[in-house]
Amino acid sequence: MPSRRARTFFAAAAASLSLLRPAHAGPALLYDASSGQVLYTEDADQPWFPASLAKLMTAYVVFDAWRSGRVVRASKLTISPKANSQPKMRMGLGAGKEIAYDEAVAALIIKSANDIALALAEAVAGSEEAFVTEMNATAQRLGMYATRYINPNGLPGQGQYTTAKDLAILTQAILREFPEHLAFFAMRTAQVGKRAIATHNSVLVNVEGGDGMKTGFTCSAGYNLVASATRNGRRLVAIVLGEESSAKRAARIGALLEHGFRTLAWKSLFPAPTIESLPAAFYDRELVRAANLGKRFEDCRDPEPAAAPVVASEDPAKASSAQSASPVAKGSVAEKKKAAAPAKAKRHAQRAGKASSKRRRAKRPASDADSAPQFSLATP
Repeated sequence: MPSRRARTFFAAAAASLSLLRPAHAGPALLYDASSGQVLYTEDADQPWFPASLAKLMTAYVVFDAWRSGRVVRASKLTISPKANSQPKMRMGLGAGKEIAYDEAVAALIIKSANDIALALAEAVAGSEEAFVTEMNATAQRLGMYATRYINPNGLPGQGQYTTAKDLAILTQAILREFPEHLAFFAMRTAQVGKRAIATHNSVLVNVEGGDGMKTGFTCSAGYNLVASATRNGRRLVAIVLGEESSAKRAARIGALLEHGFRTLAWKSLFPAPTIESLPAAFYDRELVRAANLGKRFEDCRDPEPAAAPVVASEDPAKASSAQSASPVAKGSVAEKKKAAAPAKAKRHAQRAGKASSKRRRAKRPASDADSAPQFSLATP
């Protein structure tokens, strides 16, 4: 019979594994940033909606434009009417307003501002369409063969998808190619003009050594997160997709990082796959459709309001006769209630439709914005 110490160890291990792979969890991946060694993986090649994790590629393209000199980092960009019309999360500075590039990138990563993402795209490439073309070309160049972008902010739409493996490729490229810009991902707060913004990334506050990177949420994607932490000079990066709440997302990413740091020493002694050696996935529309991403997207659309109940009409003559024979006096309280009944029934049906929608989507609030932070911000 196992000793008490052994039973305690196995119970703790089981609890840890349940957090690494909870029921109904989406894809996940954990890797060592310095070696690229994969420490944990689950459904890493399953296609998924990126939500605001698409902004990681937006940031990469902006950093690359700075590096090449195509864009002067010290300059400013202007918010176009199209950028200003983007839905929340947004800065809402207003069309025609100018913003410095550093402030724009901070708003992109910390606030996850959709209007700023589009403004950056237009400033760097001239148009949203040209920028998206560059995003997809960059994905192919990096080896992100199972990723396709349709906009620079990650707002939901058919034909936009990625995988945990491809996000690992992208984050590793950012870490290796742009170490001078990693401070953007570690910022808890920032000042954009006269406005103070705060991060959605709880790892920066609640995980020892937490130092990046980006959150994402839409109804169809669920709660996504790419997070890094550094201890004793070793940085690990964890990716989780499709969690049911920001709390579950934080719990799973924290468990992955803790598991990684606890096992890193002995896992480094044995051969293990790297991000590059994981099988490459190539997706076309049929395969993505087979992954039920389209169904997830459709399930998150606002349903049509329920129609008011239709009562079968009687013979007009009989109806007129019945109405004239009614004992209800014209102008009486009873008649007013009777006259108001159809409108009341319609309102009741609409409320019932909304209530049904809320029950269906209680676990996935329909919002195109990143989730609000579920913690108190400490002083940076």
